[in-house]
Amino acid sequence: MCKYYAHAYVCKHVAYILADLCQPAARIQTPCGDIQIWQTIRLDIACDECKSHLPERSWRKLPRT
Repeated sequence: MCKYYAHAYVCKHVAYILADLCQPAARIQTPCGDIQIWQTIRLDIACDECKSHLPERSWRKLPRT
């Protein structure tokens, strides 16, 4: 399984960023289909898509649940 970082935004969206390839995937330099979350990083900002669609909203003031 390839390892990924999960970026958890305050708007509840999650983005997966490749951190490390598993041994079989490293041979062909292409991520395999299995995802293992290495670490979840909580961000106090909204994702780019939400910021562009709702720029007037104050995303930093939303409570975390």
